[in-house]
Amino acid sequence: MRTTQRTALSIALLGAGLALVGCSSGDEDAATTDPTSTAATTDEATPTDDATEPAAPETATTEPAEGPEDGGLMDGTQPVDIQSYAGTYLAPTVEGGVALVPDPAANEVPAQWVVTPVEGGGIGYQIVTVAETDGQPTCLTVPFGGDPSTTSCDAADPDQVFVVTPLDSPEQVALTNPAGYLGVDTESGNLAVYDTGDQLSSTFTLVAQ
Repeated sequence: MRTTQRTALSIALLGAGLALVGCSSGDEDAATTDPTSTAATTDEATPTDDATEPAAPETATTEPAEGPEDGGLMDGTQPVDIQSYAGTYLAPTVEGGVALVPDPAANEVPAQWVVTPVEGGGIGYQIVTVAETDGQPTCLTVPFGGDPSTTSCDAADPDQVFVVTPLDSPEQVALTNPAGYLGVDTESGNLAVYDTGDQLSSTFTLVAQ
């Protein structure tokens, strides 16, 4: 009887041991072959291309296109001839007027001008004579309803402050003040003032000296 009980107990203990070994082996296999656990570890350890720091943008080195200001024609330092679309030139007269002449070199007084920015900034320019009267230059003046003339320079006078607008080429400009667009009458060949700058005769060319 005792032999039978011992034998039964031994068999029971052996069965329990085998069951524990089987469970332990199954758990190890599941942990080893779990693809989800392995993928998560790989993603954390290996950085992707999206995490790479972007390269710094290149610095622009292209210079701005040159205009009349860059060429010195409108900086108040370089004398210019002002040529009309008809090939004549804007010139002051002895009497204080302004005329169009065929040859600026043959004019009775120097026919050159200096296009000068108005002090204090802004877009205004004064068109100043190289010729002097009583030791002082004068400025082109176009009053509303009046004839162009030259008078003592006064930056506070709107009649002698012009917007000088570049056209098709840097040297081609339109000259505008509150009176309108300075131009040439196509019939008489004299100076005229227009409400708009649509006319080809409102084009002037700054010719460097």
